[in-house]
Amino acid sequence: MGYEFYYIEAHLACFFLLGIILFKIIKGVNKDLSTVYLGNIVFVTMLYFIAEIFWALVDSGIINNTKPLLYLSNIFTYLLISVDAYLWFILSETLQKGKLVENDIARLLISIPVWISAILCISAYRTGLVFYVDENNVLVGGNLYLILIVVPFGYLFAASAKAFYRALDKDRYAERGMYFMIGVFPFMPVILGVMQAMYWRIPFLCYGIVAAVFYAYITQTENLISLDPLTQLNNRKQMFRYLAKKMREEEPGMSLFILLIDIDHFRTVNEAYGHLEGDNALIRVSDAIKDACQGPRSRFFVSRYGGDEFVVVAEMSYRAEATWLADQIRNNVKRITENFGTNYDLSISVGIAQYDYETPISLQAFIARADSDLYKQKKIN
Repeated sequence: MGYEFYYIEAHLACFFLLGIILFKIIKGVNKDLSTVYLGNIVFVTMLYFIAEIFWALVDSGIINNTKPLLYLSNIFTYLLISVDAYLWFILSETLQKGKLVENDIARLLISIPVWISAILCISAYRTGLVFYVDENNVLVGGNLYLILIVVPFGYLFAASAKAFYRALDKDRYAERGMYFMIGVFPFMPVILGVMQAMYWRIPFLCYGIVAAVFYAYITQTENLISLDPLTQLNNRKQMFRYLAKKMREEEPGMSLFILLIDIDHFRTVNEAYGHLEGDNALIRVSDAIKDACQGPRSRFFVSRYGGDEFVVVAEMSYRAEATWLADQIRNNVKRITENFGTNYDLSISVGIAQYDYETPISLQAFIARADSDLYKQKKIN
């Protein structure tokens, strides 16, 4: 029994494992852009495994290893692995809310290395620039073979470098797990890919790819669990986790604040216009809060606390900054009626509490202080 049996067996096993993930993605209720991209990656990877099986059948002689078939089997594998890496870069940019992939032209420009790689592969039969079959019917790398390696690795390392840079940023605590996943993703495929390059008839790479995809799928699923499904803000559980960490670690020169935000008379919106319009109002208010919290320092953690309440955890130098932020949020919410032409006015009340590291209190007591201030603001209004 030759190597081809074990090679094909490994790729079939990996194919069916990824098939399970693809089935879960297709059947899942979440259809956001990042999930769609991940599904595309899984699908292309499964095609890549089929191409590897085809290559093994040709290389081993089970299928007559004619010169055209040798070319064809290698074209599929190199082309699909480049497309896979490109899709991963697009997914990583989407998860990191990058501006590079927001329009079709930008995505087309980013895909140029894939098109170059594809043209070189398809034309190899005539040019032999990236690979050719010698007189002994053996595939040999051409003068430009390195391009076929640099293209997929380039996409992977570019995504990884950007993600690690962001993961090290203290102000991006909430997304750190996602950034770390993007950064680590290439390690297994690259390490096992190098091993397969050394022992090219041992199927190391397929296991590395499957491990990386499973890691990405699990991390993305966990990330979805940490988000409020309606507003896509961090949920209450994530807010508690983040706030507890900040209460333990004082940032020099900064003070820790909570802004507890409540929509005034929200029940009347639900009663008068229905729960669907109530949901739209919650989404618009959450967007207004996020817009107010945009800034170069990004020291704001925005979350939905429950119902019509939101929480912003903010690190600022002075209480006046927290008051200013509350005013910005109020103004953004007031503009909702004008911007969306709603038949009702929206307003909010904001309670502010500042944490004193010299006299620590519990997380619940800290939130209660903000709630007490919120109650006072409502009475004033």
